[in-house]
Amino acid sequence: MRRLISSIVLALGLAVGFSGASATTVYTIDVPNAGLAGFTGPYATVTVNLIDSTHASIEFDALINGGFLYLMGDGGSADLEVNGTYTLGAVSATGLSNPGFNAPLFLANAPGNVSTFGFFNLSLNFFDGFTNAATDIDFTLTNTSGTWATDADVLIANASGFFAAVHSFACPVTGGDPASCSTTAGATITGFAGNNSGGGPPVTIPEPQSLALFGLGLLALALARRRKIG
Repeated sequence: MRRLISSIVLALGLAVGFSGASATTVYTIDVPNAGLAGFTGPYATVTVNLIDSTHASIEFDALINGGFLYLMGDGGSADLEVNGTYTLGAVSATGLSNPGFNAPLFLANAPGNVSTFGFFNLSLNFFDGFTNAATDIDFTLTNTSGTWATDADVLIANASGFFAAVHSFACPVTGGDPASCSTTAGATITGFAGNNSGGGPPVTIPEPQSLALFGLGLLALALARRRKIG
């Protein structure tokens, strides 16, 4: 029995010491403004990965729903209410490689009011519109006013109750294939969408370290039970 306990303790130590992976919280952008009203959401997701207590990576991803790909672009392409003061790291974005589309070009971070969703202290502007819009936008944040205890602490609701927002171009697609989005057909509509606290909490995905500890705990219980029965 003593040997079994020692093995479990060692395994737990290895799981804690060598994981190094961060937790993840995903916000769903599913509240449309008047421009997107009647178009099926959700329109995008925002994934927050806590790297350490003062650094977090952020990823905005465009979604396909209701026969449309909701590309992100132009003014207010990606908007957040960051919990605390911050510095913005390098911004990268990926667009469509379909004919007529250009690589998204980041212009500036211009905090301000975003449609009906209120003021955001981070608001990324990209060049021009539909043909330069992005399917995903990535960047890192550095907390300069304190620390974040968890990934869910990185964002906070703004005065209007919203955590994040996007400016979307609804491009019709066939069979959910992004390659069928074309500049010939153009964007059917453009509008803004946000995520708010009233729409339910964000989804937190357990980090691999936590899953490992949970699994080892179940293994310990199973082995102890087997030894008792034997």
